[in-house]
Amino acid sequence: MSRAAPSMALLALALCSAGAAPVAVPSGAPTYPRFGSLGPDDMMYRQHQDQLAASYSALKGKGKPPDVVLYEYRVARAVDILSLAARLNLPYETVATLNRMDRSREFLPGEKILVPTMPGIFAPESPSNDLEILLAYRNPADGRASGSAFTAYGTRGRTEFRFFPGESFTPEERALFLGLLFRFPLSAGTLSSGFGLRKSPITGTLAAHRGIDLAAPAGSDVYAARDGRVSESGFDPALGDYVALEHEGGWMTVYGHLSVRRVVLNERVESGMIIGNVGSTGLSTGPHLHFEVRNRGEPQDPTPLIPRGNR
Repeated sequence: MSRAAPSMALLALALCSAGAAPVAVPSGAPTYPRFGSLGPDDMMYRQHQDQLAASYSALKGKGKPPDVVLYEYRVARAVDILSLAARLNLPYETVATLNRMDRSREFLPGEKILVPTMPGIFAPESPSNDLEILLAYRNPADGRASGSAFTAYGTRGRTEFRFFPGESFTPEERALFLGLLFRFPLSAGTLSSGFGLRKSPITGTLAAHRGIDLAAPAGSDVYAARDGRVSESGFDPALGDYVALEHEGGWMTVYGHLSVRRVVLNERVESGMIIGNVGSTGLSTGPHLHFEVRNRGEPQDPTPLIPRGNR
């Protein structure tokens, strides 16, 4: 099968890969070539696969890296990102970062996604979620290339990216995307007491601290650190007004000393949903959030379970 050459209009939409100057992009949102299906009977799909094969070859040092071209695909039936990425012959993190997904999920019928002709990581210049904040930590100081400027027009409009050809998620990025890490439960807060043995500020005796204390102004919003279900909501003599969330995999998070509880028992919550406000109820010396992470009932230090960009 001969390879179909992209039109001049298509090439005008392409942006150069690392090390090359970006091609100018028209001011209006472009129309990307679209797959009708993900199979050899679709001409655009075949063209994409030919261009993708050339990119994989170039990343192995066999030839000059081609320009990165974007295609569009409308999902025909519900499919998870791992299965869809496999059909596209692309790493799932490439599809996820270009389409600004912050977690693993299903694509719904009719949903539009962008598909590039080169594997890699797309890090937005203006992060809007926890994963993108973590991606912003990619820099030359870590021994990485600085990435190349890349512009794409997706469901959120125009996005300026830094593109890292051929790169994959780091272990920390992968853990966050797959739901193995927790988001920071405040928009801003200062660690005032860590996890483990400490001298109690109330009794002055040495005791185990089952979580961390985060100092923040009274009334600050408290966010769910992960999707889950409200398993407890009430008052405890030590924790004061508190909320406990149950998560998949035997995990639980606890939020104590609240001034207000904004969720009720058995309510389903999403990561980042407001579940209460910072207070000083119970045994407390001032406004702060007591935050715990437990796995199958055993307390865990929350600090290494929160992405660097959120700590």
